[in-house]
Amino acid sequence: MKNFIKNTMIKVLLVALVAPTGCKPEPQGELGEPFDKVAGMLGTWQLNTFIQTDLNNPIKEQRDLTYFFDDGIVTPMQITFNEDRSYYSSLEIGRNYFGEQGVWGFDDDNHPSYIILETTLSDGTPSDTLQYELGSVIRPFDNDMTIEYDRLCGEGPTASSTVLYSINFNRIN
Repeated sequence: MKNFIKNTMIKVLLVALVAPTGCKPEPQGELGEPFDKVAGMLGTWQLNTFIQTDLNNPIKEQRDLTYFFDDGIVTPMQITFNEDRSYYSSLEIGRNYFGEQGVWGFDDDNHPSYIILETTLSDGTPSDTLQYELGSVIRPFDNDMTIEYDRLCGEGPTASSTVLYSINFNRIN
């Protein structure tokens, strides 16, 4: 009889502990329409920071290399994304990682992970295709964008990441 009462008490306690977690309230309201990711990219963006992360270093050492692009005198690197999917970039000092002009797009307009830049020469001839990872999805009202460039050592399946460049921009219009 003692075992029966003991087992019954244990079952009652388990039911009492589990029952409240099984009854969760239903979400109320609507989330609204998703943001237009393409519209979020439109406008002119100016370099804010350029951070290099050494992926081979056990502590993933980071270095701020912004001074290679912004000396405080000249206009820092800028990139403009247009509604017709054209883009152009300008910089007075530093290396241009984006090409001077071309067309841009996402790997998926609804759920972008990468921005793809197809550079063109001044006569419109295709030149190169560049792909960069987005640090986050940019909404039309966001004023901050991060693009990440993962430099590889080697080619094909044996290639390994050595350096990650995190390029942060601020929207200027």
